[in-house]
Amino acid sequence: MGRFPVRWAVVTVVVLAIAGLGYWGVNALSKDQSKGELVMAIKPVTKGDIEVTVRGWGQLQATEERAIVSGATGVIKDVLFEPGQSVRKGQVLATIEPGSLSVSLKTSEIELETKRVALAKSFGVPMDQVATVNPEIALTVRAPMSGRVMGLTASVGSDASGKICSVVDDSRLLIKLQLPQYRYDVVHVGTKVVFRANRFEGGIEGVVSRCDPNPIKGDTGYLYEVWVGIANPGLLKVGDEGSLTFEVPGDDFRHDGKVTSYGSEQAAMSAVFGKVKTLYARDGMVVQKGDPILEFEPGDALLSAMTLQLGVKKLMIEVEDLRLQLQSLSIVSPIDGVAIVCNVTPGQQVSKGTQVSTVSNFTKMDLMLRVDEMDVPKVQPGQQASVYIWGPQGRQAISATVSRLGATGDPRDGMSAFNITLAVVNPGYLRPGMGGEAQIFVSKKQNVILCPVEAVYKEDEKWFVDLKEGKDRKPVEIQVGAMNDKYAEIIQGLTEGQEVVVGMTKQQPTTQPGRNPSSPIPMPIKGR
Repeated sequence: MGRFPVRWAVVTVVVLAIAGLGYWGVNALSKDQSKGELVMAIKPVTKGDIEVTVRGWGQLQATEERAIVSGATGVIKDVLFEPGQSVRKGQVLATIEPGSLSVSLKTSEIELETKRVALAKSFGVPMDQVATVNPEIALTVRAPMSGRVMGLTASVGSDASGKICSVVDDSRLLIKLQLPQYRYDVVHVGTKVVFRANRFEGGIEGVVSRCDPNPIKGDTGYLYEVWVGIANPGLLKVGDEGSLTFEVPGDDFRHDGKVTSYGSEQAAMSAVFGKVKTLYARDGMVVQKGDPILEFEPGDALLSAMTLQLGVKKLMIEVEDLRLQLQSLSIVSPIDGVAIVCNVTPGQQVSKGTQVSTVSNFTKMDLMLRVDEMDVPKVQPGQQASVYIWGPQGRQAISATVSRLGATGDPRDGMSAFNITLAVVNPGYLRPGMGGEAQIFVSKKQNVILCPVEAVYKEDEKWFVDLKEGKDRKPVEIQVGAMNDKYAEIIQGLTEGQEVVVGMTKQQPTTQPGRNPSSPIPMPIKGR
């Protein structure tokens, strides 16, 4: 509940134990059969100013405090600060040797690229979309180019994965040859060639489309690879053998060869594994780029696609993290302040997130008070306060402002206390952990009717005072406004100059040994 007791508890004890007890108190004394004169202590009702405050006690803490952590995994190379040293925002406090970070980054980049390429082919989307596209797109395998379907063996109900088929442009064919150097020297890209297939009569015109200048060692010498492209009249296929006649200046020559490949060919791939639900194409069928070839059943295939996509996402995060680590080899202070501790030494292995130090900015500080629930409704953000704390010139008062109110209370001994935070501007000598007393200025009223607080008491939810009338007293109902530990503001019921009873005793006729004749007679305490 804080260092200060509950004000109302203090006021209640003062009011009820010492002073106004109403007619109940008068009757109690009147029935007392002991001899002696009834004596009443009185004070006047006055007019003046009243100030209401809430008090509390707490400890100072820095308003801004940040942990300094390593942004990379590695070995501490240099430590450039000492505990208690003032540091600036952005100042380098330590450096890290990268170690194997560069190698790890390169390895992860290669792995990511490989998986993105495979998934892009399977999903049929650009590489930059594989991590964000709906994975259901992978349930349909589509033609990667326009051409003829070749090698499709899947059937409805069968399992499929990997290469589903090839789509080829069979309007053109390629023949790859190996020529000796003296033949290679007389041909070039564009040299005309006539291919005569053994299975057919007549020749098909073509041209040399590529010449590789890198020699290949053969049984009788070095050979050079040459590619010839020919148009397909519709009957030729890969593997057909025949002879080629090269039309070169001065001396045509012939060379045996066979159709090596189609003019262009791409595989229709699926990275997912699943059961075929529908076939849209058949082997030998001509398709256009993007046409569906088959569709998987949901279930295993969709789960497989989601797992593959998640793997790419994880790799992307890993690569980005490694890049950031390589950019975070210098550990810097995030704010201006004082480095409280130093948790690392040169040569120490650290991981990403290792706390190197803590920086506190003492320019502005917070004082956390515990205020009783009866006082909390009086406190609002922005109210002014004074904090009393020991400084260079002894106990000093520092201006403060209420900045935050606790949302919930902490019950103790049947009553809750709330945390109230005061914002304090550091005059230069405050440090976290110092204790301070605080006085929050709640309200101030000027030129109002004031009654001594010990004369005020409560019965049945109504406020009363006892007025002195001759040798007797009379209870009077009043309306109370602001109240502090000295006075209560009287809104209605009293006027300036009236005298109120603040205490009562009986004067004994003779002095008895061991007893002060002016000592008050103990009376029971009245309920609030």
